[in-house]
Amino acid sequence: PLDAAKGIALMATHGGKIQDYDAAVRGWEKVKPTIPPLIAIPTTAGTGSEMSAAAIITDTSRNVKMIVASPFLKPRVAILDPELTLAMPPSLTAATGMDALTHAVEAYVAADYHPFGDALAIGAVELIGKSLRRAYANGQDVAARTDMLLASAMAGAAMGYKGLGASHALAHQLTPEAGIPHGIANAILLPHVMRFNLPVAAAKFARVAASLGADTHGKDQAQAAEMALEGVTRLCGDLGLPKTLTQAGAKRESIERMAQNALHDRCRKNNPRPCIKADLVELLTQAF
Repeated sequence: PLDAAKGIALMATHGGKIQDYDAAVRGWEKVKPTIPPLIAIPTTAGTGSEMSAAAIITDTSRNVKMIVASPFLKPRVAILDPELTLAMPPSLTAATGMDALTHAVEAYVAADYHPFGDALAIGAVELIGKSLRRAYANGQDVAARTDMLLASAMAGAAMGYKGLGASHALAHQLTPEAGIPHGIANAILLPHVMRFNLPVAAAKFARVAASLGADTHGKDQAQAAEMALEGVTRLCGDLGLPKTLTQAGAKRESIERMAQNALHDRCRKNNPRPCIKADLVELLTQAF
């Protein structure tokens, strides 16, 4: 709903079609500061859209997700009320929570340098490690819901500062292609993308492991970084999420097409380790 509101606000004051503002064609250059004020009140804890200057819009004519972005699309006000998230069922809590975690982890290790973004991202990881399981087990746990709503907003701000990575570039293809909810797609992909990025981001993954609650005392950097992957995989299991894209309903015959589309996704460019189409094909193949 928040991204839809951004799209509606854009089209209410601009001409043409929403496709004209796709970031893939530098659509942000056409956005003017005439957007009406946006007030964002999230009712899930995952997208972070209330803190971002981007909207993800599905173009059904091309069966792709577009990124429509401009500083003028950032909401003027974000109201975070955890009581509005109490009605989320466990499955939605899990999926949106893993979306928030993927935002945080990908922003933290993204190629761009931004210390404030890093601080927000790792803080979000810590809150999610502390409270996502609790919110999943007991949806009426207001303290856990508060932590998750804050984590989602912090991760949303972090991705605005630093961008995301290959997990999101691929996840953006899986929803229109296979109907897999965005958070579930990220939950399946994130461990594989983390392993791909391990050679260039071990120090940061070691910090992620500790922030998720792992005891990294006495471990070297490589061992601690490996614990981050194990922690994410264990969390997905505890939340009852599918482990593979096959279980989630995707088809292998779509791999080439999804990899090609992901190649042009803006998120790919911020991945800490450069990835070409062959890498994206391999990541999808591993996730099946």
